[in-house]
Amino acid sequence: MSPRSPALATGRDAEDERPAIAPFWHRLNSFFLFPFQMEPLIYAALLALASYLLFLPGIITIFVVLGLVLGASRYAFKVAALASRGVLHSRDYTAALTDPDWKVLPWKFFGVLVVHGLLIGFLDRQSEGLGIIARLVSSLLLPATLMVLIQSFSLRAALSPFELLATMTGIGAQYLLLCLFLFLLMEGFPQALGLLLPITPRWLLLPVGVFAVVYFLWVMAALIGYVMFQHHGALEIDLLREPEPEPDAATAARPVKTEAQVRDAEISALVQKGDLKEALSQAREWARVGFDSLPDQRRYHRALLLDDPASGRLRDHGQRFIPLLVAQKHGPEALQTHAALVAKLPDFTLEKPEHALGLAEQAWKALDAEQTIALLRGFDRRFAGTPQVPQAYELIIRALKQGLARGDKALPVYQALQRRYPDHPSTQEAAWVLRDELGKAGA
Repeated sequence: MSPRSPALATGRDAEDERPAIAPFWHRLNSFFLFPFQMEPLIYAALLALASYLLFLPGIITIFVVLGLVLGASRYAFKVAALASRGVLHSRDYTAALTDPDWKVLPWKFFGVLVVHGLLIGFLDRQSEGLGIIARLVSSLLLPATLMVLIQSFSLRAALSPFELLATMTGIGAQYLLLCLFLFLLMEGFPQALGLLLPITPRWLLLPVGVFAVVYFLWVMAALIGYVMFQHHGALEIDLLREPEPEPDAATAARPVKTEAQVRDAEISALVQKGDLKEALSQAREWARVGFDSLPDQRRYHRALLLDDPASGRLRDHGQRFIPLLVAQKHGPEALQTHAALVAKLPDFTLEKPEHALGLAEQAWKALDAEQTIALLRGFDRRFAGTPQVPQAYELIIRALKQGLARGDKALPVYQALQRRYPDHPSTQEAAWVLRDELGKAGA
């Protein structure tokens, strides 16, 4: 490797350079324009044209209605889920970023609405005032419910007051502002429809109405996803795309260099002069003092990548640096760091089971099934008898089934898990993931 490393030469730290995310009310135009991006526009047009099938006779109408509702709502959940992780434009949507579990979220949300309706009905029978309060509380909780469903895929979590309260407090006062904007959007829908229908030809009334419904639904989805993205730190969401700088922020000059930038520049200058020994010594000292400082640990890691791997310093530091990245919610960087370490040290593995499992979980959060499996290969042998083994089995099963659609390969893994840990919660979760395969095997 050349002594002039680009990472060192820039004199900048990734964390210090990460731009702030603009509040959602600064980007309202982007939400209203989202359904007119190429992919959602084509999909919305197809749904609108499919509405002509409602004129078919008999029970077919019910299936058409169900298909339209599911098609629009599933895409809405996809839009919100990807936006929450920083993927804000449909051109960046790929099959690898799509989670099969999103398909069931509309059904789970419908389950939440049923529970809310039953509670509202019960309280309404007790007192009209209680019914009104219940409706207001339900309306206030629905955005948080959608957020919890997107993050957890769990109906139980979406009904848990503790999960909902944690989400609302994580967003803070802006949550109430979000509710206000969503209310205005719902109120604006009939107004927009009232303006459109009188000027629409009669034969286009039905598709135009369907398109308007889909349009407002996806605008709200983009808005909710962006608010989650804006507060991804408080909601513990790992990003797939880093935030882009606002135009003004991108051109504004930084008047004062940060301490991290000064230190980066100093190490870069030493490396460029060929004094790697002094660069390593200085970077190591800063890393020793700032043991939990990501800029200091990053700088030392970059310097160690220029060092002789046989010294053992790179391997030793990697055992501490990767867990620090995971602990501080920098999953994508942890995976990149692991890849860089393996490139220099092909036999590098994390020595503690909780660290190895944590890194694999980051790979799964990034929807990289193959890397998830690779990171967990041989886990049960390397960490035999540790409490993390059943969790590793479960994650392998999820990656095979949900990531690679290889339930046949996941079934033997489940059988080993069930045989060794029959009563473990991970065994029960794995059984749910493989419910179709297990049902066929039972039959």
